[in-house]
Amino acid sequence: MPRFKSIIENEKYGVGCTGQTVWVWDKNDTVIAKFKDLIYAYRAAFSPRGDIFVVKSTEAWLAVYSLETMSLIKKFRFSKAHYAQDDSFCFSLDGKYLLNVERYGDDLHSAIAVYNTSDFSLSSRLIVDECMRLYHIQQVGGEYYLFGFMRGSDMVISCGFVAKYRNKQICDVMKITEAEREFYNEHLDQTMFGLWLDDGQKIKNVHTLADLWGYYNQKQ
Repeated sequence: MPRFKSIIENEKYGVGCTGQTVWVWDKNDTVIAKFKDLIYAYRAAFSPRGDIFVVKSTEAWLAVYSLETMSLIKKFRFSKAHYAQDDSFCFSLDGKYLLNVERYGDDLHSAIAVYNTSDFSLSSRLIVDECMRLYHIQQVGGEYYLFGFMRGSDMVISCGFVAKYRNKQICDVMKITEAEREFYNEHLDQTMFGLWLDDGQKIKNVHTLADLWGYYNQKQ
């Protein structure tokens, strides 16, 4: 096996991204497919339905693959912004939608795009004010959680935040310090990441953005 930039696994398959090639293997570690449809592809996710997985390229492409036929279903470009599209995406709990954090138009504007997984047509897109920048989105228990930073009127980063995405709007925003934001941003792709405590210590007991949001919500 090569050195992967990221690996995802479910009960049947594993998918690894090297940036140039997407590898798929079964539970016996037997490689059953390799795809070279994207470059700079580092993120992947399985649909909760177990029928497809999606890979995202920093060049603003999404590729959809069938786990039944081990073939490419669709490949499309989601943004023409000339900035690295390395932010995260997730499926809805029922697998009917894919929610993608995108850089829209320029590096100052983020967007949350929602695609129908039946044909990956665009269902909706929320373009976020330039004072708020999104990085991560996670679906936990049917709710969507966001992570990013805020800019002041001078467009300089002022703080980080954890929030919810509901009814096509960003709500329940919990602000965190810039030091906290930098720490979490380095670890959010891990299965378990540290929690920044008031005394500066870091303990490994946080798994999701929902945990992080709940922690700061209790502190308020």
